[in-house]
Amino acid sequence: MKIAILETGHFQYALTQSAIFSDCEKIFIAPQSVKRDMRAYAPELCVGEFIEIKSITENEQEIINVLQSSNIDLLLISPVFDSYKSLNNIVKKIKCKKVITTHNVNTWFYGRFWSPNSYLDRVNMRSIIKNCDYVAVEDFIYNHLKSTNDKIYQKYNCLYIPFTIFHECKERKHVKIGNQLKVVLTGAIDGDRRRYEEVLELIQFLAHRNSEIIFSFAGRALGNYGKSIQKKLEEIRVAYPNLVSYFDDNSTAEMFKQEMETSDLVLSTSTKTFKGMGTLEYIGKTKPTAAIHDMMSYELPGLLPAHLKVPHNLRGSVFNYHTVDDLKKILVNLLDNPSILMQWKAKAKENSLNFTAKEIRKGLPF
Repeated sequence: MKIAILETGHFQYALTQSAIFSDCEKIFIAPQSVKRDMRAYAPELCVGEFIEIKSITENEQEIINVLQSSNIDLLLISPVFDSYKSLNNIVKKIKCKKVITTHNVNTWFYGRFWSPNSYLDRVNMRSIIKNCDYVAVEDFIYNHLKSTNDKIYQKYNCLYIPFTIFHECKERKHVKIGNQLKVVLTGAIDGDRRRYEEVLELIQFLAHRNSEIIFSFAGRALGNYGKSIQKKLEEIRVAYPNLVSYFDDNSTAEMFKQEMETSDLVLSTSTKTFKGMGTLEYIGKTKPTAAIHDMMSYELPGLLPAHLKVPHNLRGSVFNYHTVDDLKKILVNLLDNPSILMQWKAKAKENSLNFTAKEIRKGLPF
């Protein structure tokens, strides 16, 4: 089978799809920056022809020509956030099997509009869905749609493809140094998707144990909220140099990998809702959170806020918390009883095997 992967923004997802379809001949259609990050992060998954584009809109006809002349059997379209008119033209003209991925279900199926342009976006998005054979979503969304028998699940061919997977045979490049319990908070420090007030309280509560624990913020600070949180982290680091670490504006994919490979526990501070694209999304139901992908990709246990249901294939290594007091009790218990963390990590390693390319491919129709 010959496949094409159209990726404009998330190099990790392109690598996931490449791994899942490792036995296929591949064409990658992506901007230069995505190509660069893919090759830097996992060169072994970049075997295939690369077609560099600036954007779907600017290179619409070139994309059509490549797909039509290459005898593609399957086109995998990664999440897109613009260029809907051009993408609509592409999927209408390409006659192979097509999969559109969305990580914003309400936006794609029920998107509100507030201007002529946003109305046209909605029309094009619905036409894209109509002209694709499958809609791919990740773990939280798929399980929510399936378990509730949502009308989207009833009407459309929904596939489960996680954003990232566990690479079973890949060796780690980085090794943890020291015995501190390293708690990592992934994703951008962005007030629309994550809140950190309770985490700051948690850090202050554990400051006297700074030789035993470190909190790593593995995401860039965005906007005024992000900058304000980063400023508070700077103040904490002045008082307790080994208690917190965080990225500056020049962070790279390799830096993120190092943080993850040297961490012990993922802590999610996800909000309940997100309205970044104009339509209200419910995180864990219509929009995913990256935390669970980081947990299974790096064989790490994790803590999720109570509004995020623990996926069944991560049970035993991922747990819910309700309040900051819950977090205090959990982390103190882990510090006082290291064997508990070892049990969680062993289960996390076992659970990660649910997310290999081989396991994901079993659930796909091609």
